[in-house]
Amino acid sequence: MDYAKLTNDFREANQIACEAVKDSDDGGTCNLDSCFLQVPRARETKVLEAIKAAGLYCRAKTQWGWIGNGYMIKPTNDGQGDKRSKAVEVMSKELKQRGWDVTTYYQMD
Repeated sequence: MDYAKLTNDFREANQIACEAVKDSDDGGTCNLDSCFLQVPRARETKVLEAIKAAGLYCRAKTQWGWIGNGYMIKPTNDGQGDKRSKAVEVMSKELKQRGWDVTTYYQMD
């Protein structure tokens, strides 16, 4: 597992996502949309350190039966509605293109 690559990919994907929504309207429903990352057989502490080193936040690995075991991470943009949804979609797409197992998680508040 290349934790340095994870950090770099998350940092760059976050920058791309934040840039993509910079001038967007933040209408719509307040939400908790996030990227859901699954990294089988990786050390949780190392994954959390990589996420933190990228300037992002994740409290702990989630263990939700219906979605799996993984990490909920959101971009650092200032949106909470449409901006957050779009940023999460851009970030998820970018991470998928870089080879990570990421799902876009949608949840309205």
